[in-house]
Amino acid sequence: MNLRPVSIATVVLAVLAIGAVLVVLKPILIPFVLAGLLSILFRPLVQTLRRWRVPMALCLVVVLAVTGGALWAMYSISAAGVNSAIEKAPEYQQKINALTLQVNSLMRQASVSVTGRSSSFNWDKLIDVSTITSAATSITGGVISVLGDSTLVLLFLVFMLLASETFPKKLDAASAALGWLDVRGIYDSVNRHVLQYLRVKSLFNIANGVVTWLILLAFGTDFAALMGLLSFLLHYLPNIGSLISTVLPFLIALVQTGSITEALFVLAVLVVAQNIIGNVIEPRVMGDSLDLSPVLVLFSLALWGWMWGIVGMIISVPLMAIVKTILEAFPATRSIALLMGSKVPDVTTSPNTLTA
Repeated sequence: MNLRPVSIATVVLAVLAIGAVLVVLKPILIPFVLAGLLSILFRPLVQTLRRWRVPMALCLVVVLAVTGGALWAMYSISAAGVNSAIEKAPEYQQKINALTLQVNSLMRQASVSVTGRSSSFNWDKLIDVSTITSAATSITGGVISVLGDSTLVLLFLVFMLLASETFPKKLDAASAALGWLDVRGIYDSVNRHVLQYLRVKSLFNIANGVVTWLILLAFGTDFAALMGLLSFLLHYLPNIGSLISTVLPFLIALVQTGSITEALFVLAVLVVAQNIIGNVIEPRVMGDSLDLSPVLVLFSLALWGWMWGIVGMIISVPLMAIVKTILEAFPATRSIALLMGSKVPDVTTSPNTLTA
C-alpha cells in the first residue's frame, strides 16, 4: 500500500491546522513571540550582570526599564503622529486640492498636444485626504495596538528571563532522555543566529530612524518623529521597508510644500542616506548570518503579514530563521532546510548531503 499520498495529505492538514491556530491565537501569540525575541536580545546583558553578582531582581528592573521606556516612547510617537495627521487633515485637503488642480491642468495640456482635444478626466476624483489618513493609520495602527499590549509583552519577558538560568539545564536533561536529538544544540543555534540578526539589524535600524528624523527635521517636514519611527520599524521588512520609508516622507513633503523639486530633493537625500546604511555598511557587518533564500524571505513576509499584520511582517525573518534551524536538526527535514537557504551546497564532496 502506497502511504505517500496519505502522508502528504496529513502534512497539508497539519500545516492548515497550525495556520488556523496562529490566526485565532494572534492576540496572545504576538506578545509571546515579541517577548521571546526580546529575551534573546537581553539574555547576554542579564548573563553579564549575573556574572558580576547582580541580583536577578535588579537585572529584571534594568531590562524592564529599558524595554518599557522604549515601548512607551514608540507608543507616544505613534499616537502623537496619528493625532497630528488627523488635526492637519483639513489643511492637507486644501493643499491636495491645489496640487490636483495643477495636475489636471497639466494633463489637459498634454492631452491637447497629443490627441488634439482636452481630456475631461479629473485626478482629484482619485485623491482624497481620507485615503491618506487611512493609509497612515493602517501603517501605525498595528504597531499602536501591539504597543498598547506592552504589559503582556513585559509580563512574558519577565518570566522568560527568570527561567533563562534553569532552562538550559532542562534542555540538557531532555537531550539525554531523547538520546538521538540534541535539543540543547538546537536551542543554542537558534539563539546564536537570531541574536546576531537582532543585534545588527536593530542597531542599523536605529541609525536609519535617527537619520530619517534628522533629515526631515532639517527640511522642516511634518511628522518627522513619526517618519523616523516608521523608518526604524519598516527596515525590518526586507526590500519593501526601505521603499515605504522613503516614499511616505516624499509624499508628505510634496503635499506640505507643493513643490515637486523640493520633495524630490528630500527623497534623494533619504535614498542616499538609507542606501549607504542599509546596502553598504550593514551587509558588511551582518554578512549572511541567517542564510535564508530571498524567495523564502518574500514568501514569509507575505505569509506572516497575512496572518499577523504589520507586526508579523516585522518579525517574519527571525521566525523563518528559527523554523529553518529546527528543520536542520532532523534528518528527514534537513533537505527542506537546505532548500530554504541562500547558499548553494557542495554536493560533489558529499553526494548524500541531500538525502542525509
